[in-house]
Amino acid sequence: MNVRREGATFVAEENGAVLGTARGTDHGVTLELADPREGVALALLRAVAAASRADGGGELEVDAFGSIHLQTDNQDEIVGVVQRIVPRVFPSPVTIVAPPRNGWIAVYDRMAEKDAKHLRRLGQELSASTGLVTFAIGVEGPVVHYVAFERGRVMDEYDSVPGYREPLPPGDAIALRANPTVVARLTNASAAAVRAAALSAGSPDDLPPAEDLIRQIAEVIGLEGTQYRLEDARNLPGAVVVEH
Repeated sequence: MNVRREGATFVAEENGAVLGTARGTDHGVTLELADPREGVALALLRAVAAASRADGGGELEVDAFGSIHLQTDNQDEIVGVVQRIVPRVFPSPVTIVAPPRNGWIAVYDRMAEKDAKHLRRLGQELSASTGLVTFAIGVEGPVVHYVAFERGRVMDEYDSVPGYREPLPPGDAIALRANPTVVARLTNASAAAVRAAALSAGSPDDLPPAEDLIRQIAEVIGLEGTQYRLEDARNLPGAVVVEH
């Protein structure tokens, strides 16, 4: 496979056939794949990122956002835990704790909302500290991801396009598909509904847009506000702003 550049567009080819194209934009990357192989997407994304750095653009920004949802109605407890835990996890200027909605309290953090690794770490720490069922859920480019915790232990992990960021062994890719039975036990959702909502595919082109997909997953689980960024959450009635 060969990746060549045509102006601002990168083209992946093999034996004269176009496998896909990618173009950097102000909002991330526009990716079009004729071949759904994960390696094609990865090669194109790497080419765009390398060109961005070479052109002085620094690291390529991918649209990303995420939030943490704890299964409780006790907002005061979560505010106290956030005040204590967040500074231990990473330096963050502000965290928003939303009021309870549908039996869950959402946490939005400046450092975690755009970094899946930070989001996961904070979700695990909050779950371990409270003992609560917790979902760290978000969007990274065209991919929806979540990690479900109980008492700080990982119970389920999901990526809508396993291996999108980097190639994975087949077994690891399978493990990143949702486990509807586990999610049903943790949330009382219907396992069949979870299976129908938490779709996985080899390419984002085979799935609904990420913001639609995260909305349908959240609806089945019972989470609200997964589509919000921190600044959106700041304006929710009853939201508590925790400055660190």
